Amino acid sequence: MTTPWSFKSKKSSGAEALGTPSGTIPSRLRNFLTQPWSYPLLACFILVALLSSRKIGSDDIGFHLKTGEWIVQHLSFPQKDGFTYTQTNRDYLDSNGLYQVLLYGLYWAFGYSALTLMTAFVIGAVFFLLWTRLKASRAPPGAVLLLLLAAVLEMERRFIVRPEVFSWFYLSLTLWVLDRRFQRIGNLLFLLPAVQFLWVNTEGLFMLGWAACGIYLLSGRIHQKQWDRPLALYLLLSMAVDALNPYGFRGILFPFRLWTRLQDSNPYKQTIAEFFSPWRDLQVQNLALDPHLHLFLFFGLALGGLVLIALTFQERKCHDLLLFLVFLFLAATALRNIPLFTLVAVPVISSCTGKFRWAWLSRPPAALGLALLTLLWALRVFTGAYYISDRRNDRTGLGLDYQVLPAKACQFLAQNGLNGRMLNDLNSGGWLDWQAPQSTFMDGRLELPEDSFYSRVLQSYAPGGLIPLLALTDAQLVVMDYNSLSPWVDQLNRFSNWRLIYLDESTAVYARSDYAPQIPALSFPGLLTSLDIAPETSFSVRAQLQDLRISPLADWLRGFYRPQTYAMGDLSMGLFALRAKAYGPARDLLMEGFRKTNGRYSEIFLDLASAHLALGDLEMAGLCLEYTLRLDPQNKKVSEILSRSSGS
Repeated sequence: MTTPWSFKSKKSSGAEALGTPSGTIPSRLRNFLTQPWSYPLLACFILVALLSSRKIGSDDIGFHLKTGEWIVQHLSFPQKDGFTYTQTNRDYLDSNGLYQVLLYGLYWAFGYSALTLMTAFVIGAVFFLLWTRLKASRAPPGAVLLLLLAAVLEMERRFIVRPEVFSWFYLSLTLWVLDRRFQRIGNLLFLLPAVQFLWVNTEGLFMLGWAACGIYLLSGRIHQKQWDRPLALYLLLSMAVDALNPYGFRGILFPFRLWTRLQDSNPYKQTIAEFFSPWRDLQVQNLALDPHLHLFLFFGLALGGLVLIALTFQERKCHDLLLFLVFLFLAATALRNIPLFTLVAVPVISSCTGKFRWAWLSRPPAALGLALLTLLWALRVFTGAYYISDRRNDRTGLGLDYQVLPAKACQFLAQNGLNGRMLNDLNSGGWLDWQAPQSTFMDGRLELPEDSFYSRVLQSYAPGGLIPLLALTDAQLVVMDYNSLSPWVDQLNRFSNWRLIYLDESTAVYARSDYAPQIPALSFPGLLTSLDIAPETSFSVRAQLQDLRISPLADWLRGFYRPQTYAMGDLSMGLFALRAKAYGPARDLLMEGFRKTNGRYSEIFLDLASAHLALGDLEMAGLCLEYTLRLDPQNKKVSEILSRSSGS
């Protein structure tokens, strides 16, 4: 009997009549395309390709490239930190060496776009392995494709140029080998030591391979009443192979240091979003702007999986239950572990659905409907509407995202010879390692400093708390992602001995008054001139706003066929100008964002209302608040602004 995924034809083809073997690629491809469920599968992989081909906006890419360059130049692995001036004498264990060498080699040969393509290729391989494992569960094809699509949408927030995507691949490959072994359809255990060797030299989560092998070994003992000695042998061999890392036994113990970052008392755990638990992340997010679909999918898969396991408990294998629970615990601990849970849980859930036969999930109309839905989703990713609707910084494309990374700020530092002592924020540090002309204060390598060091940084966010940190570091420059570090912005704007000398879409640079006096303080009117933005008047603003025609449905439909723009840079600089009490330039920058987006987003009008209130233009402020409520009737900040203005 043929399955919906079968490549075997029921009738002979023309190629067979010509004497071509029935298993040739053209014949198999033809048979594949005759199956209705092939089309949602292809659509799903198109969606994967688009979601994984996004511009690089992670600052951590910088220290990975810098370390890769260092390894190639020195033909060894670092033992001490050489990038920050605060951690120079501390021992450093680099768990990503193989990844960093590959990353730097691709950049050196082909440029930044190659890094995006490499990540997309690895992610594609991860989902091919996931589909292979789902197909082996013998679940209805509709259930398989729905689960595959859910996995894509649940994991895509972490489609970043970072070494963790290789851990996804190594875990998927390990589970695929173990599944085949347990199902007695192939013995590929010899691959496990090779996978572990690559894993331990690529990313610090290699112990998950041990856990998976140990769980399958225990499951075999329970179900088959004997130990799987070959699997036990290869598990021991894999653990021994992990010692073949540049740091030996210290390298094997590295995951335990990572685990300390996930304890509730740890300052990194308390302040860095990827270490938040899923429910804590929901509590601190604005769900009106970003509904966080991936988290609700996680909760749905977790709860649905537990229910299905309970309903089919007699048919479940021990490794199904143990894998599900262990990786559910990891995902409940930190957001960054949700993709790991997904790769484990989705095949388990798929195997549970085989008991239930939903007829509509096996019919061609369901296949075509799912294919159409997935392609429409892909179109919104391609135009950028998918990301913008959630107010995310991600954008489809190759290479660097210059609106997110401090790349232009680094060029400013280098061109003006500004290599003095620098204080920087955690987010920017990775890229500054790579491109800044001086050593950084800190970067995203969280395993490097002591917790007390980061606690001191957190203390600088309190009013007046930056003064001791500036004195301690004797900093001459402050370089920061001002969107995420408003406490530093507010303090620096009040210090008479510091001046703002540079501002772009994401990064601000301040200089101490006695440093580089040839660089003048930044003038907001001068900034507008450099951006080719003409100053506005109340009359011109009123004319533009009154001509606005708001149609949320038409705007949403355009997201399927027209490239979308979100003027993140103009809005960021506008808000920065508001904090600096430069209200006229703030209004002008926000109006530039209004023009670029055709007034589609409520937050633009809300910020414009604040600017006009500060300028004393109550009529225009009221009009902006009116537009805010038309686009977002439930916006609670409107009443806050009104109460502040009435109180003043």
